[in-house]
Amino acid sequence: MSRYARELDLHELNAHTQGILLTPPGSDVLDVGTADGHPVVEGLKARGCRVWGVEIDPEAAAAAAPLCEQMVVGNVEQLDLAAELGDQRFDVVLCLDVLEHLVEPLDTLRRLKDLLRPGGIVIASIPNVTHAAVRLQLLDGSFTYTDTGLLDRTHVRFFDRAEVTSLFEQAELTVLERLEVRREPHETEIPLDLSAVPPETLEAIRKDPDSRVFQWVLVARTGVSTEVETTGLATALLGEVTRMEGAVRESAEHVAWLEERLHEQDRLHRLTITQNERLAELDGALRERVSELVQTHEALSALRADAAVKDAYVAHLQSALGLPQHDTASAYATARSAHVAVDRAVARLQHHPRALTAVQRAARVGRRVVRLVPGR
Repeated sequence: MSRYARELDLHELNAHTQGILLTPPGSDVLDVGTADGHPVVEGLKARGCRVWGVEIDPEAAAAAAPLCEQMVVGNVEQLDLAAELGDQRFDVVLCLDVLEHLVEPLDTLRRLKDLLRPGGIVIASIPNVTHAAVRLQLLDGSFTYTDTGLLDRTHVRFFDRAEVTSLFEQAELTVLERLEVRREPHETEIPLDLSAVPPETLEAIRKDPDSRVFQWVLVARTGVSTEVETTGLATALLGEVTRMEGAVRESAEHVAWLEERLHEQDRLHRLTITQNERLAELDGALRERVSELVQTHEALSALRADAAVKDAYVAHLQSALGLPQHDTASAYATARSAHVAVDRAVARLQHHPRALTAVQRAARVGRRVVRLVPGR
């Protein structure tokens, strides 16, 4: 298969599909640069056209020959097509991705024009050397050829919009339609690192409408006329497609912005939930600590009250035993000894009821004696 063959997709507005769709059904077509006939010749035959081919590559020409009424093999710039084709004339001459490969495209275009029937048209596609991808590569200090595309290594001529217009005017062909195949900088065969391009540079390049034009597809007829309105149906449809593409692109950018906002809101929502859960944990822990502090405070208050009672008791013992009030340690020791002695005595007396009764009577007598002692 020729390296210039493409899969036919009539939903994609590339040069091949536009060339097929712009050709009136049932036309006699001279396809210059036929390659192996895939997909253009096949697409034209599906529309009821008869196709004559011109191809420089013998192998590709042999593959396309069965699809054609006649195949002429050779360099179109050197061939005598009038002699090769005889009296055959055409409704359409196709030059899809051909003129940029020629040393003198103007001379060839003039000779091809003479093979048209009255009212016949030339359909040509020409790559745009001012595409953003080429500009960005030049800004990066390089100009590297590729196998196909804008900088195909077999290109010998390069065109911008003005050069294309000049070529057809000099060939005395009136452009009826000027359609565009568009590609974004990252959609071409030229390798680019757009992340390394300053945003302001990229924006300045994109402001030029031609920076997205990958190829021009032109429909032209013989004769120069300033009265021809070059806004045919195809051009009008392309304008509408361009408008719709812009609307879709803006919608996609808005959707992307909304998705970013939603992702941010979702992240904040998840963060809020996490923070709320953490706050709930901290609140629970704080409540536990407060409860513990309340319990500790209550226990401390009880201990202080118990200590106050014990202090009063110790003071009473100190007074009863005639100890100095400041000898608190001795008083506590004495009180502890007294408590132990009392506890032991009570334990023993509980085993001897009669002795306990006697002690109780003695205690009552002792209290009466104390009350009779002067000064008590």
